[in-house]
Amino acid sequence: MTDGEEPSILSLADSSREIEVKLEAKPSVLRGASELPLFAGVAFSRSRTFRTTYFDTADNALSHAGMSLRVRSIGRRRMLTFKWPPKGAEGIFARGEVEVAIQGDAPHPEMLGPEADALIAQTTAGMALEPRSQTTFGRRVALIEHKGASIEAALDVGRIQAGGRKAVISELELELKQGDPAALYDFARRFMDYEFRVTAAPKGLRGHWLATGVSPAEVRARKPVLLSKASIDDAIAAILDANLKQFVANWPAFSPHCPEAVHQMRVALRRLRSALGIFSKIFPYESFLRFRMRAKEIASAMGEAREQDVLRELVDSGPARALEGLIDFKPLVKASDKKRAAAYAHVRALLDAPDTSRFVLELQEMISRREWRAGEDNDLAMSAVDFAKQALNRLDKRAHKRGKNLVELPPEARHETRIALKNLRYASDFFLSLFGKSRRSKKFQRAIGDLQEALGAYNDSVVARATVAEIQRVAGAAGVRAAGVVDGWTARGAADADAHLGVAWKAFRKAPRFWR
Repeated sequence: MTDGEEPSILSLADSSREIEVKLEAKPSVLRGASELPLFAGVAFSRSRTFRTTYFDTADNALSHAGMSLRVRSIGRRRMLTFKWPPKGAEGIFARGEVEVAIQGDAPHPEMLGPEADALIAQTTAGMALEPRSQTTFGRRVALIEHKGASIEAALDVGRIQAGGRKAVISELELELKQGDPAALYDFARRFMDYEFRVTAAPKGLRGHWLATGVSPAEVRARKPVLLSKASIDDAIAAILDANLKQFVANWPAFSPHCPEAVHQMRVALRRLRSALGIFSKIFPYESFLRFRMRAKEIASAMGEAREQDVLRELVDSGPARALEGLIDFKPLVKASDKKRAAAYAHVRALLDAPDTSRFVLELQEMISRREWRAGEDNDLAMSAVDFAKQALNRLDKRAHKRGKNLVELPPEARHETRIALKNLRYASDFFLSLFGKSRRSKKFQRAIGDLQEALGAYNDSVVARATVAEIQRVAGAAGVRAAGVVDGWTARGAADADAHLGVAWKAFRKAPRFWR
């Protein structure tokens, strides 16, 4: 690397990559895991104690960048390990990794090589590294051969400590040592029959949350980065991977105190469904439709939680604030909170359910194998640019057709228009990098975003009125007046949205199509 050149995560990723699925289970389940039929005939090592210290800056620069730096002691051995998020469609279970043997307990990044050292220095801005969290756990290890792949299985039981706080470690780590990553995902999903589930948070990240006392935050969608010469095969993998990553990345943040996590999980699933629908028009691969249906089922099961979150936000920021002391909203809010608690319990059970983890692993396996190649008529040599132009033109035509005379459309037709616009907007996000950022692309995305916001405000009012009607039945007579006020408030919001809708539709129609 020459002087002044920025370190490249891509070049680092070329040198070392870790693909590892982490599964969690209750300690009682994990202690007996070595006796599972999946490990029949496999001998685990005796338990060895691993003690690990994770290092970061005072402002947690490495953790915020998705990186970790640790020193692990195993008996007299000391290992320095640096991990970072890879670029591209590497999968949600892949990370870059560099590991070296060291003397002593202090981290010395220069021992990891010049590129890793430079990347750490760039990320930390030269700030001092200090201990942030510690883990202590017993590990038993076995090597598994599965479908031609070598997989290391590690059973970890112990604890994480940081900032005076503790958390339990009860995990099965499955790391691909050699072979096809798809074999790893196939093996991992078989544990869903034995009370295991995918965990999205590695030990270092959990330690970071303990050290800072900050709860995990929601993760928003990121636009995939596609090279202009990319094939449609590459684009499919990158786009599906990006949406699956967003869905799983929001699992740790899920709680009643972070309502945005539910919303972002549903956004990820909607984007995933949209992508699968776009690809299935050209490549009639049956699993695209199967995964699309499953994504819809999961998102729908989260609908009640999201609806109660929207209602509570509407009441708190709208009529309850404007009419404080004049109207008693407590009975209505109490009834909503009760339904919200039940809905959140349902989502928690959904995320813990074996079928949800199985969905993630099966989809990751499909992406890894690129199974859509199997179709006889699939033109995988098509460039991503050519495919994007076809898809965007088709979706744009549909949006124009459904949105004709938009202001006069009844609620159901407006909803169909809103869906068509969402699919067009998602597709423009998916393929934007193929055409480069420009004034044309910014103008188009701003126009379709404004139109979606206007339609979304109308849709929220329709949903909120239906939700209020349901809540009123629970709240009884005490909530009638408050329900009426909220109903009127949402009706006014719909009218305000309508006043802007015509203007937003005209701006959308005039906006330049950046892909043409």
